[in-house]
Amino acid sequence: MEDSLKRSDNVEVNRNYPDEPPAIEGSASTSIRYTFRFTGWPSLSQLVAVAVATAVYTVLSWLGVVTLPGPAFGVSTIFIAIGFGLPFALWFGGWAFVIAYIGNFVGAGLLSGIPVLVAIPFGAADFIQLCIPMLLYRFLAYRFGVSPVGKDVFTLRGFIFFLLCAVIPNNIIGGLYGNLVLLLTGQEPANAFIPGWVTWSGVNIIIVLVIGSILLSTLTPIVERFGLTIRDALR
Repeated sequence: MEDSLKRSDNVEVNRNYPDEPPAIEGSASTSIRYTFRFTGWPSLSQLVAVAVATAVYTVLSWLGVVTLPGPAFGVSTIFIAIGFGLPFALWFGGWAFVIAYIGNFVGAGLLSGIPVLVAIPFGAADFIQLCIPMLLYRFLAYRFGVSPVGKDVFTLRGFIFFLLCAVIPNNIIGGLYGNLVLLLTGQEPANAFIPGWVTWSGVNIIIVLVIGSILLSTLTPIVERFGLTIRDALR
């Protein structure tokens, strides 16, 4: 047991995280304490990871709308991006607000032809779909005995928590909000509101269930070991 806790001499240990795992070549342990405190700014590698995640989410958001137009302008039939956005949100803490808004405002909004004044409120839909799950995981996961970054999603408890906090309610409410914005700004006809809401919510739920769960289960331990996850609000 003592041998498994040893660290290589060239690994710097953060006193705030005594159980922080070493680099990928060191230990298989990924026991990190996640909170939502502000303890400083991220490292360069973490900033690069956030920037890459933002770019990927923005491009996927744009491709989903451009290549697969749905029942209403600006609403895609299959929004693959949401399956990637949810893991990004859980991995990168407070940066989820940046990733979510830029991805939706620019990718699903401006690049898909939505006017700027419509894209501004439309971009906030992903605050509901991605950032609320991130906050629920950060504040409640430990209380319910599940991982705050969702790597135990394929356990019974982890899967139930995943469904209730990151899959069903957030996508239903996010779909309602997004379609309301399109309806009230004249981008969506009244008779397309219900089909658009059902399509948005239902398909997003399925995509997060399939793609999101696989990414969380397989990639989260790797992202942790490379020190790229955000443990507090921004660092």
